[in-house]
Amino acid sequence: MKKKWKIILGIAFGIVAIAMIAFQYTKPLEVDLLTVPNEEIAKTFREEGIVRAGEEAHIYSVYGGNVANIHVREGDNVEQGDSLITFNNQEIRYQIQSLQGQIRSYEAQKDLEELTVDIETMKLLYEAGAISQKEYEDAENSLNSDYYPAMISVIRAQIDQLNYQLSQGNNAAPATGTVTNLDIKEGMVVPPGSHLLTIFSDDTYVVETYVLTEDAPSIELGMTVDLIQDNKSGDILFSGTVDSIAPSAVEKVSTLGLVEQRLKVDIVPQMVPELELKPGYAVNVDFTIDKQENQLVVPKTVLFPYNDGDALWLVKDGKAVIQPVIKGFENDRDVAIIEGLQEGDLVILNHKMTGLKEGKRIKV
Repeated sequence: MKKKWKIILGIAFGIVAIAMIAFQYTKPLEVDLLTVPNEEIAKTFREEGIVRAGEEAHIYSVYGGNVANIHVREGDNVEQGDSLITFNNQEIRYQIQSLQGQIRSYEAQKDLEELTVDIETMKLLYEAGAISQKEYEDAENSLNSDYYPAMISVIRAQIDQLNYQLSQGNNAAPATGTVTNLDIKEGMVVPPGSHLLTIFSDDTYVVETYVLTEDAPSIELGMTVDLIQDNKSGDILFSGTVDSIAPSAVEKVSTLGLVEQRLKVDIVPQMVPELELKPGYAVNVDFTIDKQENQLVVPKTVLFPYNDGDALWLVKDGKAVIQPVIKGFENDRDVAIIEGLQEGDLVILNHKMTGLKEGKRIKV
């Protein structure tokens, strides 16, 4: 009796096992599918851009000197004409006072000579033979000399130059904007021509990027580019227009240490409400160099070699089939299929999936 039950149980287990194998064999395969779209495909390349102010005013010291007061701080907003930096100019004032004293001295000497030299008396003495002709001429030349007026004129020119230097000692804002790159501190002694600070306009910005010389021929003035700003809440996408292209390339070192020849390109961004740009911010710049409309586009990863060509997996009537295709326009990620597909076809994304074979039922 026990042997009979063992046989029955063995048969039952065998039937269950066969049923499970049959179920697994006939069970539809769950796969990720792509519905083939009819869309645009484009070739693009990406570079990093740096935001710059559209207008910048760099303030330099004309004569240098000791910085007495700095009236602004980094990030301050200033109006045109606002006082920025004052230099200690007391030494210049002392020089002006000294030169003015020299003028008074020369004027006094000229007046003294006019008082001490009586040209009419000298003429009478000369005519009477009391003095020589040379003594008379020397007296006459002394009164008519340009020496003192010339010296006074030279000194007045020096005073004018010092007064101009005084006027340059109080730097005023040449334009309305925001203060940045404040390179000095109060008490510093700066030489002539030193950079003091920069004022940039808050109204306009430019994205500056450098492209490889091999990509440069595809860039034109006025072309539209895509700009992307990384943001914690999600990337912000906006567009820009190529505003200028440098006439010559410069040498740049890549992050990998490679020396590259690159061309500078300036882009004017189209501002959007959620966008916040500041000078120095980094954004990605996507250049589109070629594109085609109304293409059946699939990822390159769905293709595999097949009979000296390419193929992909399709789902037809609920089953997997191999579909040979012919490729057309492509970029780094996607490819257009010019033969073998129709819009709306279901493409299996992972062509290496375990259990995938022709005729296999697919769960749609």
